[in-house]
Amino acid sequence: MNPILLLHIFTTLFMCGLCWFVQIVHYPLFKEIAVADFPAYQKKNYATGLITVPVMTIELFSGIWFLYTDYSPLFLVNIVLLVLIWGSTFVFQVPTHLQLVKTPTHALMDKLIRTNWIRTVCWSVRVLLLGYLVVLR
Repeated sequence: MNPILLLHIFTTLFMCGLCWFVQIVHYPLFKEIAVADFPAYQKKNYATGLITVPVMTIELFSGIWFLYTDYSPLFLVNIVLLVLIWGSTFVFQVPTHLQLVKTPTHALMDKLIRTNWIRTVCWSVRVLLLGYLVVLR
């Protein structure tokens, strides 16, 4: 199997699993932290980016590379979903995390949980699509 495709599948599986953990465990636990303590906690959460940013970047570039070298309509759908993930990250998740540092509220935490479903569903569908593409090969 193509090593770039393997890298893409691995990063997608990793991010999908991480996203489900964040959706079901990590973000809901935000509400258990005292509002006064939340800004300091949220600043420590920036370390999460040391894991997610490189993996998401590898996932994006390996997906684009594979799209151009071995085009398939299903892989195009896969990339469109990846673009939605990145869009959601920069339109919803990043700004909401930044707001939570300044003014932590349960309403913002709820927004983070609610909007993160976009990424969770998109990554899950991508795992299914990539699995289907591998079976077709």
